[in-house]
Amino acid sequence: MPSAPDSAGASALRAFMSAFEEGSVYEAHEILEAFWVGYRGDDRDFYRGLIQAAVALHHRAAGNAVGAAGVAARARANLVPYAPRHKSIDVGSILARLDTA
Repeated sequence: MPSAPDSAGASALRAFMSAFEEGSVYEAHEILEAFWVGYRGDDRDFYRGLIQAAVALHHRAAGNAVGAAGVAARARANLVPYAPRHKSIDVGSILARLDTA
């Protein structure tokens, strides 16, 4: 049986990905950040990278190209070590989406 943090993390990731894939990137960021602030696992940067990816895409959608590029670069740096896949997340496809940010 998964521990409570593992279960909470899996639930947060599912909710994040659902919002992210629907294009609700700001909401996705909020969902995962609520979990991430208390998370202290070895892969904390993975979650940070996902949050940053959502923020970068939000900036891009808002027309803030400079902000999007800066946050996208930080997201890539945090996510690349977890590519192509981590915790059932297709990190490679998220990195590909960042290429447009």
